[in-house]
Amino acid sequence: MRKTYRAIQIAVAIGSGAAFCLWAAKQEKALSLGTPFAFLSLTLFSCALISALFRLATLAGTDGDPLSSDTRAQRLKAWAALMGFGMAVSLVQYMLVFLLARPGTGFLASFDRLYYRSDVAHYMGIARDWYAKEGDARLRLVFLPLYPLSARLFTWGENYYRGAFLAAQVFSLLCLPAGYELFRQDVDRRAAMACARLLFLLPGCAFLRVPMSESLFLLLTLLAVCFGRKKLYLPAALFAALSALTRSLGILILVLLGVEMLYDFALTWRQDHRRALSKLPGFAACLLLGCGGTLAYLAINRSVSGSAFTFLTYQRENWNQRMGLFFNTAAYQAQYAQYYLEQGKISSFLSLSVPNILCCFGTLGLLYAHRNRMRVSYLIWALVYFAAAVGATWLLSGPRYLGMLFVLAFPLKRLGNTAAKEGILEGILFLLQTGYLLMLALEMSVY
Repeated sequence: MRKTYRAIQIAVAIGSGAAFCLWAAKQEKALSLGTPFAFLSLTLFSCALISALFRLATLAGTDGDPLSSDTRAQRLKAWAALMGFGMAVSLVQYMLVFLLARPGTGFLASFDRLYYRSDVAHYMGIARDWYAKEGDARLRLVFLPLYPLSARLFTWGENYYRGAFLAAQVFSLLCLPAGYELFRQDVDRRAAMACARLLFLLPGCAFLRVPMSESLFLLLTLLAVCFGRKKLYLPAALFAALSALTRSLGILILVLLGVEMLYDFALTWRQDHRRALSKLPGFAACLLLGCGGTLAYLAINRSVSGSAFTFLTYQRENWNQRMGLFFNTAAYQAQYAQYYLEQGKISSFLSLSVPNILCCFGTLGLLYAHRNRMRVSYLIWALVYFAAAVGATWLLSGPRYLGMLFVLAFPLKRLGNTAAKEGILEGILFLLQTGYLLMLALEMSVY
């Protein structure tokens, strides 16, 4: 065991060190403000990765079946309490934003004025007209179709915005019982409810209540993982495919499901080799099904534009988005924060730089602190997701992307290990989330 750990530790250290040196050699100012930020980001990530690889290599943490489920009455009671909590939080936040933003309209009319922000217009265009081949509307192709299609189910008349808004409220509320069912497989009833509330209150999860795809994406992710934990891989793969048809990062759920399948195979192998081998075709079929959402999106690209990968061109040319190194993101975020301060652009500093930097390092810090306690499949998926989401060459939406990491609820719950601390933590998160939603409504640099 010690030799395996040392080998993994050395391999990750060499790989990370080489990547950092190559990156630093390409920087015009190798000792700029961003350098220590990049180094810290890579260090935290590497330490968590070492733990994940060691536990995977040794199949440590094969904890067998999930905890016993609740009775029907207990489950319904928990669901009702959580959805009541979600409705109360949403209503209070909408009222606070209305009072503080002063939109000059009535409360209900303010929703059209305050929350038609960021990528909402693109989703509304898809819901109304589908994808276009020419003009500025062709850029909608970078946005995936399942959320705007689902918004049509909630639309009456021609007001797709209100239908999309209603869809977001429904999906966001359903995330609470879905999260509870997932968390309940690892912790007791009270802790599972706390984890669901903490996830709902993450600052980036303010976008769950805005007519964008995050609410549906998180719901489908939670359902996919929940079924995967129960070894029901067929419905898990189906929800993973739907998640990937909602946001491109949804396909990464297959990493989590693949690790769960590996552990399932290992546990079965110890008991019956033949039965273990008989599971492999089913595992492969489910993973292939999970790719269905991404393949469908590529087919849409080809049908609309003639190429399956046109969306990559649009992302690069219009949003300066390419795949990059996550620790480079930490560097340029720090450099832009310095620039905004020097130029007196306090609004951009507070609404763009500070949330992105805090959420990126806060996520890494929580994953690092919980690296030896978190389920292996969760940790590996979280690290892969973080590297992919944060590695964009021009990251604007770090809090929004990282709010989808449901695994952060576990280390947050450990911080609130008493009722008093839990209440304080939820209160702090509520204020931070409300502030983030307010900045979005005020058209600050929140995306």
